[in-house]
Amino acid sequence: MDEYRIEDHPDLRDGGWARDAVRRAERGARLRRVRSWRPRPRVLGGLAIVVAAVLLAWAVFATRSDEPAAFDPDEPFAGTTATAWADGAEGVVPPAAEPVGGFGAEQVADAYARVRQAVVTARLDRRVVVEHDLEPLFALFAPDLRDSLRTLFDGRNDGEAALVATRADRGARLSGAEPKVRGEMVAEAGPAGELVVRTDYTIAYAFDTDRPEAVRGPLDAVAVARFRVRYAVRSGSPGVEGLWADDSAGTLHSIACSAAKRGYLAPALAEPELPPGLDFDVAVPSSPTDGCPE
Repeated sequence: MDEYRIEDHPDLRDGGWARDAVRRAERGARLRRVRSWRPRPRVLGGLAIVVAAVLLAWAVFATRSDEPAAFDPDEPFAGTTATAWADGAEGVVPPAAEPVGGFGAEQVADAYARVRQAVVTARLDRRVVVEHDLEPLFALFAPDLRDSLRTLFDGRNDGEAALVATRADRGARLSGAEPKVRGEMVAEAGPAGELVVRTDYTIAYAFDTDRPEAVRGPLDAVAVARFRVRYAVRSGSPGVEGLWADDSAGTLHSIACSAAKRGYLAPALAEPELPPGLDFDVAVPSSPTDGCPE
């Protein structure tokens, strides 16, 4: 029997197919997993947070045309999936509060309000995102968690800190356009009398550029972050009582990889030597490939 070699497969002998495959690979979106962070046990005691950075369900798919849509600085989200999403905090809307486990509707409504404020502050408040002032965010959490968060943001752990708050890179200018937001939150009864709220939000941030003519498409100027966070409202000692953030995971899409590795957000246009990002669909699982070189 003749020996079969993989390179003899008809598809691989088809030059056009091979070129298309290479093009698809090269056009892979810049997708980076956000690394994990575990606060020091001495700070949290038996309530240590486990922050696991895993690749979330995420899709990267080719746009309808081989050529990306033209970039319009006045409408930076035009031509992307995010253009249909809500503007800013209008996209962070809790569901109607209903009793959950042993918690009444009023308690659930209060938990939703706390979590909404945490999401808006961590991901949309320009004091945090642009000015890198974390105190408005820290103030929302239980005292024992605040101590741990201050340690996280002391400048030695920036790569992990992105799980907690989004900060634009100093070399990137966030556009005046409100970020586009899509997502949801849901309450459930947790262990030991905790009221848990799970969130899953995707936020698209538009950035300004001095050379709009050099932007290859909207995803050059729009960076996207998706985070799933488990919040919990706890009771107990004065240090423990209040809002906590537990398991957290996130991905970044269409980004400047060098900034992302340092824990900051910048658009793909900051690194034009890499291929332009493709559009995205948060409803479809993605490949586990990390588009940022190590």
